[in-house]
Amino acid sequence: MSKAADIYWDDSRGSTYAAAKRSSTTKIRRANPAAASRRTAPWWLSFVIVFSIFVMLGVSINFRAFTEMKEEATQNTQLASQIQNLMDENLALQEEIHTLKSDPNVIQREAKRIGLRQEKVPVPAN
Repeated sequence: MSKAADIYWDDSRGSTYAAAKRSSTTKIRRANPAAASRRTAPWWLSFVIVFSIFVMLGVSINFRAFTEMKEEATQNTQLASQIQNLMDENLALQEEIHTLKSDPNVIQREAKRIGLRQEKVPVPAN
């Protein structure tokens, strides 16, 4: 008897148990290579899977970058319009300051508006 048969040897079962066990495992081993050859995928399937993963990764990265760029462009136009509005307001205030310093009629009008009484003091026009 072989060493493998001695492992399965049992006085109650006899040597038929070891022989049956060996024959059942050989049937399984013979069936697996045939089943494995039928189940193999085509060579191009792995290429397609890897390529599709890279495409999905590239699309997700580019989509994220595109949305961030679009948000920044929108923010840029909003800030540009705010800057333009502030520059216009600044220019108007500078003109008002100039007229308040130089025009006596504007000075009198503003004095009446805030409630100061009019005195007969001449205002120099610089």
